[in-house]
Amino acid sequence: MLGAKFGKWVNDNIVFLVGIPLIIGVHYGWSKLQQNPNLVPPDRQKKEPVLEDGTEPEEWKNGAIPTAFSEDLPRPLTPGCCIRLRGFVQPTCSRFSVNLRCGKDSDSDIALHVNPRLSQRYVVRNSLLGNRWGIEETTCISKPKLSRNQPFEMDILCSESMFFVSINGKHVCAFVYRVLLAKVKNIQVVGYVKVSDVEYTTLDVYPQSSPKNEFYTVPVIEEPVVSTENTLEVPLTAKLPTGLKLGQQLEIHGKVKILPSSFFINLQEGTHMWPHPPVHLHLNPRFNTTSVGKYMFVRNAWTNGDWGLEERCPGVHFSPGSEFVVVIRRGNNHFAVWIDGKLAGEFKFRADADKVNALYIQGDVTIKAVCLRTKATDACFTKKPKRFAL
Repeated sequence: MLGAKFGKWVNDNIVFLVGIPLIIGVHYGWSKLQQNPNLVPPDRQKKEPVLEDGTEPEEWKNGAIPTAFSEDLPRPLTPGCCIRLRGFVQPTCSRFSVNLRCGKDSDSDIALHVNPRLSQRYVVRNSLLGNRWGIEETTCISKPKLSRNQPFEMDILCSESMFFVSINGKHVCAFVYRVLLAKVKNIQVVGYVKVSDVEYTTLDVYPQSSPKNEFYTVPVIEEPVVSTENTLEVPLTAKLPTGLKLGQQLEIHGKVKILPSSFFINLQEGTHMWPHPPVHLHLNPRFNTTSVGKYMFVRNAWTNGDWGLEERCPGVHFSPGSEFVVVIRRGNNHFAVWIDGKLAGEFKFRADADKVNALYIQGDVTIKAVCLRTKATDACFTKKPKRFAL
C-alpha cells in the first residue's frame, strides 16, 4: 500500500480484507438509475433548506465561509487512489464541503463537490464546470454519522468510473466522473471544520474492514432463539463464516417497505464493493415496473466482469408492507430459492459456488434476522415466521 500525509508519499505495509457491493448499490440493477442509485433525475432531486427552520446559517451568509484547508495533490489521481481526510466538526458548523478542483485558482473547475448537511443527514454531490453547477445528487445508501463537536474521517476513493465516499468508515454515496480524473489537481475544504490530517493512499479493496466498519457475521444455528424487535442495518454487508456448502441453507427474515422501488440480495465473493465482486446469485424484486400493480422477480449473476442473462418471472412472492422469509439452499449444481415455503425458482451455478463467502442486501426492505443452517429445514416457514435475537 502506498501512503502519504500532506503530499509526502511513503511505503508501508497493510493487511487488507480478503475475499462485499456495492455502492454498491452502485453497480447493481437494471437501469442506469438502479445500477447507480446516486444518479437521481432532476425532478426527484431534494430541494431542502440548509437548516430545519428554512434559514441559512450565519457562517454561510455574505460569503464569509472560511477555507479550512487547501493543497495541491502530490500526484495525479488514478483508480485505486484514496484521499483520507481527518478533522473535527466545530460547534458552529451546519455543513461543510470538500472540493476536488482542477486548479487552485478561485475560478477553477470542481470535479467533485462533497457537501455533508448535518441537520438533514445527507450528502450533496455536484460539479462546477465552466462556472456552472451541474445537477445535484443527494441520494445516499446510508445516512452519514456526523455530529458537531466531534472528530470525523472521510475517504474519497477513485475507481475506474466514479468516486466512492465513506464517512467515519461507512460507505455513504458515489459520484460518476463528469471530467477526466487526471484533471484533478487540488483539494480544498471549506466550512467550520478543523483539518488535522490529509493522507493520500492506494487501496486494493473498498471499503476496508476497520473498528469503525466491522462487517456482520451470519450466525450458524440449528434452533431459533428468543424473538426480538431489533433489526439489522440496511445496506447489510455480512460474512458467511462457512460459505454456503452443499445441503446448507441461508435464511433471511424481513419485511418489504410500504412504498418500495426495489431491493436485492447478493451471494458474492468478498465484503468489498470495489473492485466489483463476483456475484454468484443476485435476487432482485422490482416494484417500479411500468404496469401498475405488476412486479418482477429477477435473478442474475456477475461473473467475468459483467452481468449475465437475467432470469425473470412475475414478482408474486413479495408485496409492499409484507413480511417474508427467503431461504436459499445449495444443491449439486444450483441454488434453490424458497419464499414463504414455496419454491420460487432454481438458479444454476455460473461460477464456483465454493467461493461464496459474503451476503449483501440493499434497498427498500427491513431485515429482521439472517442465519445459516447446516441442514435444510422447513421449520422457518410458518404463517407467523419466527424472529431471531442474533
